[in-house]
Amino acid sequence: MGDAQSPVSTEMHAAVRRLSLHPLSRYRIPCPRYSEPQELLSFSYDGQRKVCFDDRELKYFYPPSLNPPPCLLDGMNTQLRRDHTKNEHIDGLLAALTHRYSYAPSEFQSDFVMYRGMVTRIFVTPYSARDSWAMNATKVGPTIYIEDVPKSQEGQSDFQQKMTYTGYKFETLCLLDRPSQQLKHDGLLDSALLSRSSSAVDTNREYCSVFRTRLGSHSIISGAEVDCIDQEKPGTAPNRLYRELKTTGVLDNPRKVEVFERHKLLKFWAQSFIAGIPTVTVGFRDNDGILRSVQDFRTQDIPRLVRHKQGMWQANVCMNFAHQVLHFIKKYVVEEGPEMQYRIAYDSVNQEILISALGKLEPFLTREYLALVAQA
Repeated sequence: MGDAQSPVSTEMHAAVRRLSLHPLSRYRIPCPRYSEPQELLSFSYDGQRKVCFDDRELKYFYPPSLNPPPCLLDGMNTQLRRDHTKNEHIDGLLAALTHRYSYAPSEFQSDFVMYRGMVTRIFVTPYSARDSWAMNATKVGPTIYIEDVPKSQEGQSDFQQKMTYTGYKFETLCLLDRPSQQLKHDGLLDSALLSRSSSAVDTNREYCSVFRTRLGSHSIISGAEVDCIDQEKPGTAPNRLYRELKTTGVLDNPRKVEVFERHKLLKFWAQSFIAGIPTVTVGFRDNDGILRSVQDFRTQDIPRLVRHKQGMWQANVCMNFAHQVLHFIKKYVVEEGPEMQYRIAYDSVNQEILISALGKLEPFLTREYLALVAQA
């Protein structure tokens, strides 16, 4: 679809629906049921950002060597960067659903379709109250489709760009193209480990899992980039072997520990929990980008690490708030048709979720997907 969303109609709807973030105490109740994500299919983005319906970009985890500690800034000037000025909407997710739909159409009946990032954003809002965000939504049939309204990356400082790069470099130093057991059997493990240390970072390539789940009364189909898997991919429940890779600064004073537990662990938990990924591997780097240590966190244990600590987050608040927001969206995103769009936004000043009708715009759903849905 095109990058710009040109108005088809100048009609605007003045009503703005509001859901206050507060009081958070109303969400301190037992968690709504969250079904273990069930993978429907997977796909890859190749080096040209072409969607490929296979696992060619699935990578395998093997821990990085810390002897000597590698510099996560190495190769920054030769990285192959994804063009973030091109708005891909949810095209990749829809392409995957279009590809699979003809095989099992009943699998794709859902209240919501969106990438994991949108679900994560809603989950963490109660404890990220200063971070505004915006999404667009459209309803076709019984399903509400949600996409990001991306923020410009032009404002990133040199330091922020470097720290972002260290995350990609850490991934490169943790990944193999084949399971380590196979490489070891073939006598190729040492050469593969040596090769990855000098491999260029390529942010175009991704492996994505498309899964369905349920949060309380809301069924969701989502897609998530998956960093790697621990061993050869099984035929069922592959998410149980998937692994998230993250980086952060070394925790060398109490203030840094507090920020890590309050903000970083919250996002790590939410991202991994939503996709049913059991392990988060975190690389701790110093200000010079040197990788100093690596630690695994079990996703299910992360909420316990911050429980009963002052000013920390609670998983049940995140889940109950998300459940309420999805109910709020269902209530007010009601007019059907791919041209009719709504803006869902979080206003950090007034700390409330806003829903407003944008009117009729160029659809962000692909023509191929819409043609398929029309035949259903």
